[in-house]
Amino acid sequence: MIASLNVTSQRLENQSVTILRLAGRLDATTISQLERALTDAQLSGDRVIVIDLSDLAYISSSGLRVLLTGRSNARKRGGEVFLCSLRPPVREVFEMVGFTAVFTIFDTLEQAMEAAAAASGG
Repeated sequence: MIASLNVTSQRLENQSVTILRLAGRLDATTISQLERALTDAQLSGDRVIVIDLSDLAYISSSGLRVLLTGRSNARKRGGEVFLCSLRPPVREVFEMVGFTAVFTIFDTLEQAMEAAAAASGG
């Protein structure tokens, strides 16, 4: 199986929010794409990053580490990372490792965007 990940980014400059949409598999062979997207979002100055996981089929411990590092880096500069739309297999991994208590997770992108707008002051 060939691992692949597609990361798309959308900046909402008027709200200081970046939306990252992940599709595919997030593992050791694909984490660099997410690391680069998180770095770009943070360098843009956006305070809140919303990561839509609705099309993410698999996440490994490497992927979890990148998400945790991204959240930590965002918080160091007064920002936040919100996750949304976890598919059951991905949610199961989050629950197994206790990440559901670490991250703010929303059922839908719309719910995450409402929280992001409030958190960014937009």
